Amino acid sequence: MTRRKPPSESTPITAYVDAAQEPARSRLRTLAEFIREEAPDAVERIAYGLATWHQGENLIHLGAFKHHVGIYPGAAAIAAFANELAGFKTSKGAIRVPHDAPLPVALVRRITRWRVEQAASKVSKPRTGGSHAETLNADVAAYNASQSNGHRAVCEALAGHLSKALPGAEGKVWHGHPVWFLEANPVVGYSTHKEGTRLLFWSGQSFDEPTLSPVGKFKAAEARYADVADLHAEVLRRWLTKAQDIQWDYKNVAKNKGLLTRLR
Repeated sequence: MTRRKPPSESTPITAYVDAAQEPARSRLRTLAEFIREEAPDAVERIAYGLATWHQGENLIHLGAFKHHVGIYPGAAAIAAFANELAGFKTSKGAIRVPHDAPLPVALVRRITRWRVEQAASKVSKPRTGGSHAETLNADVAAYNASQSNGHRAVCEALAGHLSKALPGAEGKVWHGHPVWFLEANPVVGYSTHKEGTRLLFWSGQSFDEPTLSPVGKFKAAEARYADVADLHAEVLRRWLTKAQDIQWDYKNVAKNKGLLTRLR
């Protein structure tokens, strides 16, 4: 029999849910109740700005948004439950449920139970060498999921390209937008604007790529996309290879009193 945390027990998640605006607050409260039933031993905390259940690893996240709630069980869960999620808006690791749609309570129960079992199975299995599993930072997933349809498609496509081409980079939301870092140095990121999605390379002016437009007083350059069809995989791969090979030291520019030096 599953154990249930007493309703009066205060956790970081209860504080997160209580601080949300309606109708997200009531909907998250319902989802949290059933996640607790399926993951009674999970630690409740805030990670990546989202309500998070952790048991050996992050099992599932919940997020409150103006027009929807976000459910983030990870990319493997999205793939495993793809058939049952056919009627929902999903992205890599994320499920978006509009406030005017019924909550998929039974499905969230099954996904949570599956995540608990999946996490437990890893405890007894030693990690082996091999390819790096592509995972997307929950804040980045939440940023992508919060965009309108056109912007969201571009953001998700860019996130996929960046994660694949920069497997050793750390992708996270920095100053409000997704940015990928190599050794704590910002390399590439994207942001949405009325006129489209901007892809920014911090060292892009040194790439010798005429289709990248200079930005600012340092070495940054950008490309703009109005639609996902504007993305060209071969061009992106070439730029991302240069982003690894050509870097200016932005992480120490303040320390160096505005002087930007070449790293490689």
